[in-house]
Amino acid sequence: MTAYSHLFTPIQIGSMKVKNRIFMAPMSTHLANSEGHITEELLTYYEARAKGGASFITVASVLVDRLSRYGTFRNLGLYEDGQISELRRLTDCLHKYGTKVGAQLLHPSTAALSQYNEGCQPVAASPVEARAYPELPRALTCEEIHHFVRLFGEAARRAKEAGFDAVELHCCHRHGLLGNFLSPLHNKRIDEYGGGVDGRLKMPLEVIAEVRKQVGDDFPMVVRMSATDAEPDGQSLIEGIYIARQFEKAGVSLIHLSNGSLDIPWKTTAPSGIPQAFNMDLADTIRRAIHIPLGIVGRINEPWVADMVLEQKKADVVYIGRAFICDPEFPNKAFAGEENQIRPCIGCLRCLETVNGDGSICCTMNPRAGRELQLSNEPKYCKKRKLLIVGGGPAGLSAAAAAAELGYAVTLTERADRLGGQMYLAAFPPCKHDVAKGTKYLVERARIMGVKIELNSSMTKEKIMLAGFDGVILTTGAEPILPKSLMNDSRVVSAQNALEGKCRIGKNVVVVGGGPVGCEIADFLAHPHFDGSANGRKVTIVEMDPILEKEEKTAARALLMERLIKKNCTILTGARVQSVSGTELIYVKDGQRKQLSGIDTIVSAIGTRADDTLACQLREAGIPVRNVTGTTNILKAVTDGFDAAYQIFAEMAGSPSTNES
Repeated sequence: MTAYSHLFTPIQIGSMKVKNRIFMAPMSTHLANSEGHITEELLTYYEARAKGGASFITVASVLVDRLSRYGTFRNLGLYEDGQISELRRLTDCLHKYGTKVGAQLLHPSTAALSQYNEGCQPVAASPVEARAYPELPRALTCEEIHHFVRLFGEAARRAKEAGFDAVELHCCHRHGLLGNFLSPLHNKRIDEYGGGVDGRLKMPLEVIAEVRKQVGDDFPMVVRMSATDAEPDGQSLIEGIYIARQFEKAGVSLIHLSNGSLDIPWKTTAPSGIPQAFNMDLADTIRRAIHIPLGIVGRINEPWVADMVLEQKKADVVYIGRAFICDPEFPNKAFAGEENQIRPCIGCLRCLETVNGDGSICCTMNPRAGRELQLSNEPKYCKKRKLLIVGGGPAGLSAAAAAAELGYAVTLTERADRLGGQMYLAAFPPCKHDVAKGTKYLVERARIMGVKIELNSSMTKEKIMLAGFDGVILTTGAEPILPKSLMNDSRVVSAQNALEGKCRIGKNVVVVGGGPVGCEIADFLAHPHFDGSANGRKVTIVEMDPILEKEEKTAARALLMERLIKKNCTILTGARVQSVSGTELIYVKDGQRKQLSGIDTIVSAIGTRADDTLACQLREAGIPVRNVTGTTNILKAVTDGFDAAYQIFAEMAGSPSTNES
């Protein structure tokens, strides 16, 4: 018996019976090869999620046209009959676990950039550019619309022949062709395919009719749609209700409800700080207007959240996306009452950022994601060797757990009185609390794996050699950099000390450095609501680059900038601090010297510098060592720490242990 009875109740979707109500949402992986063929890496990735208990997996971005590649050359497709047998390998693999499989049929429209499609211009309802994909599309002719309708139908027929249990039509977020036609923000046509909602619905409904013609009345068909465009003059909720009803009348089996568009990505793939199950109320409204099942997506990342959505009758199934990347065993662990062992998604969006940059799927909290095949055969030592991890931040904790899994007797030392390192502090700024869940998991995982943890412990070469460790992984992090212009001033504090409450912060604060740390510390120090009161705190950011937080490519950046503006933070970009004198800070901008007066606190957030002295000493002493440095974010720290455990394993393989007799 499980505590999550609503999640683990079977459901009928058209002619398809599904074993539970945890559906894996479609997410691009870029694990196909450059010719769009199935790879063993892709098969192993999806197999892990089927084995982990997903009842229904939607394979993302299956193209209906060859020249509609979506941000990569590594898309799957069903635009040729030769692809049927290849995709059957995938469906056969997943069916072994009782998992049903759907193919998300997509034409990316404005997102089918010419650089990936032999120079072909993107096509759309109208020649309206999308901010997320700044390449002007051309409007389809009516004859071309009829052609694409046939392509969707033929792709659906191939999906059925390839063993898929259902197809999903991508009709949301404005970037797919069908969603593009549905949105008044992109569809400016005045022919039969434009105007009011019925005109904008015409192409999607024609596609549904063609799919039914090709696959028959009994084959399950899902439509993924947006409840609204969530923008002025976009598709409204009342239109969303109407659209869902028309889809039901046309023979759709299930509505997969999302919201917003890729121009406002925090509505589609929301970062940390957005409420869990944030589409729940929209789903409730549309569900009450239709008579077919409805699924909801959007930060449903813990079993209790998913079960409560169903208990409150807001939806009939839950689509879980990033939490499945993070932990393929999410359903199995939930069913077994092992929810505390579910690896938590921290909402950092590095998975999406990597894929959007044409990389393969990855995960901050799960170093195996996308590398399941590579890491499928893990060797173990017959006799345990002693391994030392120096540093208890995310890299050290990740390395310690991985090394313990490999069979090492692991000791982790940390010079501070707590674990977590900079990751612990990363949870302090607004909208970052999910990071604390991740830090707690890493700490508990290391303890569960039997890692011996020693706090308030500084290590030297002599101590390490005396203890007789067979190998060492150094993950000591880095120290804050203090520029010469800020040295020897008592009002200067580090971002780390400011976050942790180790220093007093005044009422007129200057943050030097406008990267991720500087912007987040400003967000943290500024009062939550600017009201111009006398006891308010003035925060100024000084950044040399013309753009704040330029390195951040996720939706979290836009929301952070919005908060800084609402809190009335002063932002000085293209500015370089020259000196500090008394309560004045002198900076240079546009070639002119300027000053800020009345300053009582200066926060330095310009970066950190690693110290590799100990690593050099250990190498000179002949001790196998891996030095994890340059970890600019949590993803790199956790991954590099994990990899270091495997690297030192390979380095030590075949060498005698100092502890073997």
